[in-house]
Amino acid sequence: MERLPVDLQYLPQDKQREEEPDIRKMLLEAIMLLTATKAGRHTVREKGTYLILRELHRWEQEPTVLAACEKLIQVLIGDEPGPGMENLLEVNIPEEVEQQLQRLDREEEEEQERWRREQEERGLTLRSEEPSR
Repeated sequence: MERLPVDLQYLPQDKQREEEPDIRKMLLEAIMLLTATKAGRHTVREKGTYLILRELHRWEQEPTVLAACEKLIQVLIGDEPGPGMENLLEVNIPEEVEQQLQRLDREEEEEQERWRREQEERGLTLRSEEPSR
């Protein structure tokens, strides 16, 4: 807990989470961009970000936000890339690997869309629409 910034250590119990899933996802993607460089990954880890992400992951039900959270967690808990790959935005990816990753992204998006349609058909509300804990 002491690794968190002081402002986050003393949040009141009634602190509301962001209600809009798209904004939560964009915030996670912004943090992901900060982790593109070795220095950025170090800073994000040093601030105790994993603890916050762990709690978000437990609470979150929106598949797109969960996927973004899981990807960010993988970057934070994963091994550091080898020499020459310190900046993840500048890594050269072989074409066949890039095609495979794009296919996996499409499959993930299709699965998320199926989940969303099922929720709508059932008339279920997402936890994000409920009051925050």
